[in-house]
Amino acid sequence: MKGGRMKGAGTMGRLTTGRLKSAIAATILALGLSASGMALAQVVVVRSTGPSAVSYPPGKRLPAGATVTLRAGDVVTVLDRAGTRVLRGAGSFAMNTLASRDAGSAALLARSLSNPVSVRAGAVRGGLPVQGGEGGQAAEPIPVSIWLADIDQGGRVCLPRGSDLYLWRKASEARRFVWLGESAGGGTVRVALPSRTAGVAWPRAQVELFDGHSYRVAEEGDPNKGVDFEVVMLDPEAVPADAASLGTLLLDNGCKAQFDWLAASLEQLDGAAQG
Repeated sequence: MKGGRMKGAGTMGRLTTGRLKSAIAATILALGLSASGMALAQVVVVRSTGPSAVSYPPGKRLPAGATVTLRAGDVVTVLDRAGTRVLRGAGSFAMNTLASRDAGSAALLARSLSNPVSVRAGAVRGGLPVQGGEGGQAAEPIPVSIWLADIDQGGRVCLPRGSDLYLWRKASEARRFVWLGESAGGGTVRVALPSRTAGVAWPRAQVELFDGHSYRVAEEGDPNKGVDFEVVMLDPEAVPADAASLGTLLLDNGCKAQFDWLAASLEQLDGAAQG
C-alpha cells in the first residue's frame, strides 16, 4: 500500500466470558420478539450434499409453502426464521412449517456494534461452548456479531450505518500483525491480533469507514499478500431480526462471507442449546 504508516491501534479489552442467553433474552424483549412467536418465513439453503445437491445449491431461496424433496443420502442445511435446520433424505419437507423456536440468536448477532471488545478463543458465553478446543488446539470462537470483515477472505462487507466492525480471523492460535488502509492509497495503520484472539475492533479513529470504499488488509512483512474489502452501508432500520431475512439481505448485497458466518454461528448455537 502507498503512503506513510500511521501509529498502531491501541490495546483493546478482551471478551473472555459472556452471558449469551441473557443477552438473547434482552434482545428478544427489546425487539418485541417472543420465543413462542410463530411466523412464516423464506428459507435459504446453506449447504447440501447427496444426489439432490444440484437442485439445492447454497444460497438458493425457497418461498414459504415450498416443499423440499430429498432422496436417500441427501443432507440439506437451511436457514429459516429462527435459525438452522438440517433436512435428511429420503423424504419431503414442507417449508411452510411455523417457526416456533427461539429466534433471538439472529437478533443478537445483528445488533449494531458500539465499542466492541476483542474476542478470545477459548471463551464460553452464557454456558454455551465455543467451537473446537480439543487436542490442545485453540477453540474457534462463535462470532458475537455478523458485522465482521474476515481478513483471510475479503470481498463485500455489509455494515449498518453507525455500527462498528470487527476484523476477524478463523485461525487464532498465533499472534499476527497486519496493515490496514484504503485500497486507493493513503495512510495505513498497524493492527495487532494477539495469540488466541479471533477478533479486534476496526480502528475507526485511524481508518474511517465509508460506503462504497474499498480497504486492504496486508500481511506484515509481505505487502503483496492481502485481501480487499468493499464496504456496503445498510440502513439500520432495514436490518431484519429473523435469521432467514437477515441471510437474504446479506446475500442480496454480495456479503457472502458474513452469510456463511451467520449460518455457522446459528448452527453452533442451535447445536449447543439442543445438546
